[in-house]
Amino acid sequence: MDLKNVHKNAEEIKKLLCLRTYPLAIKMLKNEADIPQDAKRPVKDMGYHLDLCQGFAMSRWEGKAIAMFKEDMWCFEPVVGYGLAEPPQEFLEGSNRFPESAMTQEAGKKWATSLPRLKPGEYMGIVSATLEKCSFKPDIFIIYCDPSQLTQLLIAKNCLDGGDVTCVLSGHAACVYAVVPVLKNKQCTVVSPCRGDRRIAM
Repeated sequence: MDLKNVHKNAEEIKKLLCLRTYPLAIKMLKNEADIPQDAKRPVKDMGYHLDLCQGFAMSRWEGKAIAMFKEDMWCFEPVVGYGLAEPPQEFLEGSNRFPESAMTQEAGKKWATSLPRLKPGEYMGIVSATLEKCSFKPDIFIIYCDPSQLTQLLIAKNCLDGGDVTCVLSGHAACVYAVVPVLKNKQCTVVSPCRGDRRIAM
């Protein structure tokens, strides 16, 4: 993977689709030694925790490389989804959703147990940056777009291999649904921004 070519293609994608922000480069980190030199850590370098969607937003809008480990994260869903810690029993039993956003404990449990998850301990953190300027070879990239831009991307995907995109849509944990299934299945997906992405990361 040639980074110069990645940067050039990212710029071309942004230009062709008239995107508001550059595509986001994502790399999973196995340890702190994997952190790119230009990346900032929320607690260590900024003095506060962030939700992962806020870290993604800082990369998209401000062009910053943001590396986050369990101790940097304010939101528990990427901690569980990325396997940065074992899911607590109360999470698996649905108490993370019931009664605030699930009508029954069983509904909360169903969502919690179906959340896409990586194997605990496989990775220790994640780094995000703009695809146009990232200093690392990304594992995946994410394009934030509107419905008409998404249509163009789906047409391009269909043109390349003839296949449509199969995805699971949720109103929660967009950072998990955008990363974990792609890493596990090596296939494109479509994700709807969650409440946190809209309210906290704006």
